[in-house]
Amino acid sequence: MSTGNDKGASPGRLLRLTLQVYGNHKSNPGDLEVFSRDYVTKVASINARNGIEAYQQVFTPAPYRAALEEMNRRGNRGWVIDDHDITVEFYFRSFADMEKVRQDPDFKALQAAEGPYVNLVHTVVTLGWVEKYVDGGKVVNIKDGKSMYPSWSELQDLSTVTSSQ
Repeated sequence: MSTGNDKGASPGRLLRLTLQVYGNHKSNPGDLEVFSRDYVTKVASINARNGIEAYQQVFTPAPYRAALEEMNRRGNRGWVIDDHDITVEFYFRSFADMEKVRQDPDFKALQAAEGPYVNLVHTVVTLGWVEKYVDGGKVVNIKDGKSMYPSWSELQDLSTVTSSQ
């Protein structure tokens, strides 16, 4: 089966950094939504101008977690349901791009304003690479029945994404 990658080249390594955070439950939910919508409109352009390939926030309020708990119970899956309210995802090719965001004065100002809305205690952070195989309902990054991604040993070698720092 062919892919959306019509050049036949490896898609390379795309890194994903996630931050799973709790909302500050002392703040009014309406205020939190206003803050969040304003925040993303500003942070989106900061991330884009500093080389971040994708940025998104995933919201997981209590009713969604309760629905997962019910699916878990009915399916006897043994899942551990994460109780964080928001997951922030950054997608990038090198740590230099993330460092540019971190050092951006506008980003620093945005972070300084998070206090009343975000509880940073018990934030969970993950870092890994992404392998995408379906995009827009189409199979991608598979050619002649094989993944087009580099080997796991190559993808695990972080020297190529840190060498520019």
